[in-house]
Amino acid sequence: MTLVMRHNETLELNRAEYSGSVSTAELVALAEFQASNPTWLTYDALSWIMPGADFNDVDLQALDAVFNRYRQLFQPHQLVIFRRSAWLCQSPGAQSHLDHWLHAQDTRAGMSSDLRQFQTFKDAGVWLVLNAEETVALESGAGFTEIVRFTIPARGFAR
Repeated sequence: MTLVMRHNETLELNRAEYSGSVSTAELVALAEFQASNPTWLTYDALSWIMPGADFNDVDLQALDAVFNRYRQLFQPHQLVIFRRSAWLCQSPGAQSHLDHWLHAQDTRAGMSSDLRQFQTFKDAGVWLVLNAEETVALESGAGFTEIVRFTIPARGFAR
């Protein structure tokens, strides 16, 4: 139940990491953080759903609401180029939520974003136009600085 956003200044790339039981509150908190700090919206990104992560406490209506919040955040920016958002899901239990995120909405209209899922960091790195060394950094996290971390359990859920 942790969501971390990191940034690599040299690569001009964000990396979001989802681990444990991700809550709706964490997804909303990240969106609100980016609303308050819109610079982070302009970078290409890799979102990594780590092994064992799940979105069991996130219903699809809540996920749609978070998606619509991102649409609102991107609209004023009118980005000239498409922002690339690569997704890597290493948790079968989270795949249905990722499928919903990637396919239930149109990300090109109003968000200037192209979202794609990849099976490996290497494949994501190629699409993000990284060389081999940069792709190694993408996978290892080398050069990525933590920007924000959220650990917010689902309501009524105690650990």
